[in-house]
Amino acid sequence: MKLKKIIIQKETTITFSSPELLFLGKSGQPYRGTLHVQFQSVGESFDLLDFKKYITSLRTQTFYAEDIAHEIFSTIEQSIESNNLGVVIDLTARGGIQQRLLFGFEFEPTLKNRFFQV
Repeated sequence: MKLKKIIIQKETTITFSSPELLFLGKSGQPYRGTLHVQFQSVGESFDLLDFKKYITSLRTQTFYAEDIAHEIFSTIEQSIESNNLGVVIDLTARGGIQQRLLFGFEFEPTLKNRFFQV
Protein backbone atom coordinates (compact mmCIF):
# COMPACT_ATOMS: atom_id res chain seq x y z
CA MET A 1 0.00 0.00 0.00
CA LYS A 2 1.28 3.46 -0.84
CA LEU A 3 0.41 6.42 1.33
CA LYS A 4 -1.03 9.54 -0.33
CA LYS A 5 1.75 12.12 -0.62
CA ILE A 6 1.17 15.72 0.42
CA ILE A 7 3.47 18.70 -0.14
CA ILE A 8 4.66 20.48 3.01
CA GLN A 9 7.39 22.85 4.19
CA LYS A 10 10.93 21.51 3.78
CA GLU A 11 13.14 20.68 6.78
CA THR A 12 10.24 20.14 9.16
CA THR A 13 10.87 17.36 11.66
CA ILE A 14 7.72 15.27 11.95
CA THR A 15 6.90 12.72 14.62
CA PHE A 16 3.86 10.46 14.62
CA SER A 17 2.75 8.20 17.43
CA SER A 18 -0.09 5.70 17.56
CA PRO A 19 -0.92 3.40 20.49
CA GLU A 20 -3.23 1.41 18.18
CA LEU A 21 -0.76 -0.89 16.43
CA LEU A 22 -2.19 -4.39 16.14
CA PHE A 23 -1.12 -7.26 13.89
CA LEU A 24 -1.04 -11.04 13.86
CA GLY A 25 2.15 -12.91 14.60
CA LYS A 26 3.12 -16.01 12.61
CA SER A 27 1.76 -18.06 15.52
CA GLY A 28 -1.69 -16.57 14.88
CA GLN A 29 -1.59 -14.67 18.16
CA PRO A 30 -2.16 -10.89 18.11
CA TYR A 31 0.59 -8.41 18.89
CA ARG A 32 -0.26 -4.96 20.25
CA GLY A 33 1.97 -1.99 20.64
CA THR A 34 2.74 1.66 20.13
CA LEU A 35 4.15 2.89 16.84
CA HIS A 36 6.48 5.89 16.64
CA VAL A 37 7.64 7.37 13.31
CA GLN A 38 10.00 10.29 12.88
CA PHE A 39 11.52 11.92 9.80
CA GLN A 40 12.70 15.23 8.41
CA SER A 41 10.72 16.53 5.47
CA VAL A 42 12.32 17.35 2.14
CA GLY A 43 8.97 18.86 1.12
CA GLU A 44 6.78 15.76 1.38
CA SER A 45 4.71 13.99 4.01
CA PHE A 46 1.72 11.67 3.88
CA ASP A 47 -1.96 12.12 4.51
CA LEU A 48 -2.87 11.24 8.12
CA LEU A 49 -6.13 9.55 7.13
CA ASP A 50 -4.21 7.28 4.75
CA PHE A 51 -1.70 6.55 7.51
CA LYS A 52 -4.50 5.63 9.93
CA LYS A 53 -6.04 3.31 7.31
CA TYR A 54 -2.63 1.74 6.71
CA ILE A 55 -2.08 1.11 10.43
CA THR A 56 -5.56 -0.43 10.64
CA SER A 57 -4.89 -2.61 7.56
CA LEU A 58 -1.97 -4.27 9.37
CA ARG A 59 -4.53 -6.01 11.61
CA THR A 60 -5.37 -8.42 8.80
CA GLN A 61 -1.75 -9.26 7.96
CA THR A 62 0.66 -11.74 9.53
CA PHE A 63 4.28 -10.89 10.39
CA TYR A 64 7.10 -11.99 12.60
CA ALA A 65 7.18 -9.36 15.33
CA GLU A 66 10.78 -8.55 14.41
CA ASP A 67 9.75 -7.63 10.83
CA ILE A 68 6.91 -5.19 11.50
CA ALA A 69 9.18 -2.12 11.93
CA HIS A 70 10.84 -2.84 8.56
CA GLU A 71 7.42 -3.29 6.91
CA ILE A 72 6.21 0.12 8.10
CA PHE A 73 9.55 1.76 7.25
CA SER A 74 9.43 0.33 3.70
CA THR A 75 5.87 1.52 3.12
CA ILE A 76 6.72 5.07 4.18
CA GLU A 77 9.99 5.05 2.22
CA GLN A 78 8.17 3.96 -0.96
CA SER A 79 5.50 6.63 -0.48
CA ILE A 80 7.52 9.78 0.25
CA GLU A 81 11.02 11.15 0.09
CA SER A 82 12.46 12.13 3.48
CA ASN A 83 15.62 12.36 5.55
CA ASN A 84 16.38 10.50 8.78
CA LEU A 85 13.32 8.23 8.63
CA GLY A 86 13.06 6.04 11.70
CA VAL A 87 10.45 3.66 13.07
CA VAL A 88 10.28 2.55 16.72
CA ILE A 89 7.74 0.03 17.95
CA ASP A 90 7.13 -0.78 21.61
CA LEU A 91 5.20 -4.05 21.79
CA THR A 92 3.22 -4.92 24.89
CA ALA A 93 4.81 -7.65 26.97
CA ARG A 94 4.10 -11.25 26.00
CA GLY A 95 5.19 -14.01 28.32
CA GLY A 96 6.84 -11.40 30.51
CA ILE A 97 9.10 -10.21 27.68
CA GLN A 98 8.99 -6.60 26.47
CA GLN A 99 10.17 -5.83 22.91
CA ARG A 100 11.31 -2.58 21.35
CA LEU A 101 11.93 -2.72 17.60
CA LEU A 102 13.85 -0.04 15.70
CA PHE A 103 14.46 0.35 12.00
CA GLY A 104 16.14 3.20 10.18
CA PHE A 105 17.29 6.37 11.90
CA GLU A 106 17.48 5.85 15.66
CA PHE A 107 15.59 8.29 17.88
CA GLU A 108 14.13 8.22 21.36
CA PRO A 109 10.31 8.45 21.21
CA THR A 110 8.71 11.23 23.19
CA LEU A 111 5.92 9.85 25.33
CA LYS A 112 3.07 12.25 26.00
CA ASN A 113 0.14 11.91 28.34
CA ARG A 114 -2.97 11.03 26.42
CA PHE A 115 -5.93 13.21 27.33
CA PHE A 116 -8.72 15.00 25.55
CA GLN A 117 -9.22 18.74 25.61
CA VAL A 118 -12.49 20.55 25.06
